[in-house]
Amino acid sequence: MNLLILTRYDRLGASSRLRLFQYLPYIQSSNVTVTVSSFFRDRYVEELQTGHKNVVEALYAYTKRFSTLITARRFDLLWIEKELFPWFPAWFEKIMLPAGIPYVLDYDDAVFHYYDLHSSGWVRRLLGGKGESMIESCKPQRW
Repeated sequence: MNLLILTRYDRLGASSRLRLFQYLPYIQSSNVTVTVSSFFRDRYVEELQTGHKNVVEALYAYTKRFSTLITARRFDLLWIEKELFPWFPAWFEKIMLPAGIPYVLDYDDAVFHYYDLHSSGWVRRLLGGKGESMIESCKPQRW
């Protein structure tokens, strides 16, 4: 199997490190070819930890994820940690998913409430159902 894992962060991001990176040796030992593509680089995480949001790094992250998805047709399965594009609606993520390739959504904690319980009414209306919509689009597969 050829697996593309789309994480939120690289190794400095605690959620990605605990949800995925520590298990990579085991996954790879199971005769699975793994490619990992992190949305945010460690540099972005380092700046977040000092209270700064680097807009250039964020733009780079979106651009990189677009290009990764354009070439994702060669994979058998996508493993998505949280979401493909933070702050983008589900309909956009569904358009960006390669047709015919199943995906797994990996949520930790209550990340699906980032949008539906947001203090902004606009965010709740535009993005509130994103998690549920993406879950409904998952198709069970036999491997």
